[in-house]
Amino acid sequence: MDAKEMTEARRRPAASALAINLAVINAIVLRDIRVRSGPYYTGFLMILLMPLAHLVALLTIYHIFKRLAPVGNDQIVYFGLSILPFVIFLYLSRRIVIALQENRPLLFFNRVKVFDIIFARGVLEAVSCVIVFIFVIFILDIFSDGFKPRDWAGILFALFAAIYFGFSFGVINSLIAQIFPFWATVYNLTMPLMWVSSGVIFFPSNIPEPYNYWIALNPLLQCVEWIRYSYYENYPDRILNVSYLLSFSTACLAFGLIGERLSRRIR
Repeated sequence: MDAKEMTEARRRPAASALAINLAVINAIVLRDIRVRSGPYYTGFLMILLMPLAHLVALLTIYHIFKRLAPVGNDQIVYFGLSILPFVIFLYLSRRIVIALQENRPLLFFNRVKVFDIIFARGVLEAVSCVIVFIFVIFILDIFSDGFKPRDWAGILFALFAAIYFGFSFGVINSLIAQIFPFWATVYNLTMPLMWVSSGVIFFPSNIPEPYNYWIALNPLLQCVEWIRYSYYENYPDRILNVSYLLSFSTACLAFGLIGERLSRRIR
């Protein structure tokens, strides 16, 4: 056997496109963790503690002003569960919107695509959201009078729906911000409007018709209503529309993917 045959026998098979994409995404996730957490990974705690601090601060404000829960007897549980989808959506979508700005130098590598950066950031933020969710449930179980969800599966599905919506909404806005850099600032300025209209500070079922159906067009309100409906017995579900929430999120993701594909061809 000559040297050429030995070299060809030892040559590794070519990696598939999927394997290459997964390797790229994994590398970007590790890079994001290292850049954001610092050399000793102490900053990684801030990734988890910032959403928790936001949640605890809002709960404290509601407690100080003695806001009564319109459903149930425990305001900590009601407002804690209501704020949770908004905090998940806020941090996840906002981090995805600025993902391309923070990782733009990586696009000089031929293997790295725009969606690789966005998806890698989405994976990292989704894991953070799940950890925050676990901490919040743990806190509610300890400090509430009695944490007894009606439907645990529904709460988990509502959590993942909020993550899916935050990711999908972040994708399409991230691509807009790539074309118009000022859009990231505009997006941040719309968050107070999302907060006011998400149903956290009011009880959507008390809004008279037809205005309650107009506010129900906000997908974030659907996330809030879904998690409340899954926790409380006999919670009104007349404006809850899960199929609309999932359809809206899927449409945002689809338009984002189409836009990313078109921009790749233009380049």
